[in-house]
Amino acid sequence: MRISLNEIQVMCRKAFEGMGFAAGDCEDAAELVGWLQLQGLDGIGTLEKALDYLQREADQSFSLSYEDDSLLVIDANGQSVLRCAATAVELALAKALQSGQALLRIRHCHNRVLLLGQLSRAAELGLDVQAHWGDARLRHIATFNAGANRPTLHCEEQPCTDDAVEQGISVSFSRPARCVSTTSPANAQATLAEGFTISEQTWQRLKQLADNILVESTDASRRHGAGAGNDAD
Repeated sequence: MRISLNEIQVMCRKAFEGMGFAAGDCEDAAELVGWLQLQGLDGIGTLEKALDYLQREADQSFSLSYEDDSLLVIDANGQSVLRCAATAVELALAKALQSGQALLRIRHCHNRVLLLGQLSRAAELGLDVQAHWGDARLRHIATFNAGANRPTLHCEEQPCTDDAVEQGISVSFSRPARCVSTTSPANAQATLAEGFTISEQTWQRLKQLADNILVESTDASRRHGAGAGNDAD
């Protein structure tokens, strides 16, 4: 089935809320999925693979492992990078804008490619950004030049490293020594107009997760008494 960018983001936001995400995190996570899809990086496919994990992580939290003027280390405690992406990048970005460079490390996380949407915002603010993460076979590198909203992606074969074993991702931020262009790619606009393809099964699963919001609202309404208030309450 074909859906628009707005439809996938609205449904994802509701599904994330149904899975227990906080309100602001729902918005950020939905935007990351939409951004990946818009850039041709299969945000929907990445979300499909993540759903089983995300439903089990509602009560988990991330923690700060280390911080100084230019380094931030976050432990995601085995959960999706969606759970800490906005906060981690915001803190690292503040360090980079103040000192000219910063390094962010997120340990013990999965769905690492979903972090790229947050990193594009840092690039649009005029920073060079490079992320790298590994798996059992490959080392992945995503590079944003300052002003760009789409990364250059590169993979290379490598032996298994500590980052791959613990499923971490490292990101460097730095000020460029050149002029910055902020031109948006034309192919992203074409993709936006065409809409996206999503399987009926995944769409229905997202709708079921979103329905959790309606169940909770109904229970709350019954506890407080339906129709008990007025516009002045």
